[in-house]
Amino acid sequence: MPKPRRTQDRQDYYYWEAKRKGYRSRAAFKLLQMNRTFRLIKEGDKVLDLGASPGGWSQVCREFGAEVVAVDLNPMKPIEGVIFIRGDINDEETLKKIKEVHREYDIVICDAAPKITGHWTIDHLRSIELVRSAFRIARQVLRPGGNFVVKMFQGEETQRVFREMKPFFRFKKFHSPRASRKRSAEIYFVGKGFRRARNYVFLKGDEEAREVAEQ
Repeated sequence: MPKPRRTQDRQDYYYWEAKRKGYRSRAAFKLLQMNRTFRLIKEGDKVLDLGASPGGWSQVCREFGAEVVAVDLNPMKPIEGVIFIRGDINDEETLKKIKEVHREYDIVICDAAPKITGHWTIDHLRSIELVRSAFRIARQVLRPGGNFVVKMFQGEETQRVFREMKPFFRFKKFHSPRASRKRSAEIYFVGKGFRRARNYVFLKGDEEAREVAEQ
């Protein structure tokens, strides 16, 4: 983890806790807290960590005893027991490599964030694009009953993307872990019990979800 450059880092409890415990990012505590709340990952699970670099979430999954495949466009220093695939999650070749390791996964997690421009609408929409990319992969590799966690920046498309994803999960909820910075607009979609959407009874107003299910 780099030296703190910002005042919020120098004053941040989770930043220093991550350094003390050897985590590569403070984001590790977000997954630890969500797992404590929702029981997402257990020993022996096959985990697909999208947008994994620098590897904080992969470290946590290994602590739980999971098998981890980490994917990122950026390089990531090796972690014992983690298979790393360098590639773009929008590329079919990356998806092919993911499936070559395991045909199915118990959980897909994604803490990826777009490059921040400082223009809120652009950053929000880029975040939603990442969410949809991660969800596209999750729909193809999650086992029935599997779990999905993905970060997004809140904005005008938040509820729309929730409607797109909700038919595919028995349990679905937006959640903000304590480790998220108080002024952060990030939020996590937590989906448990993956299922094929054709078994879902679509209601009026679920047009977006129906279109995704039929793709």
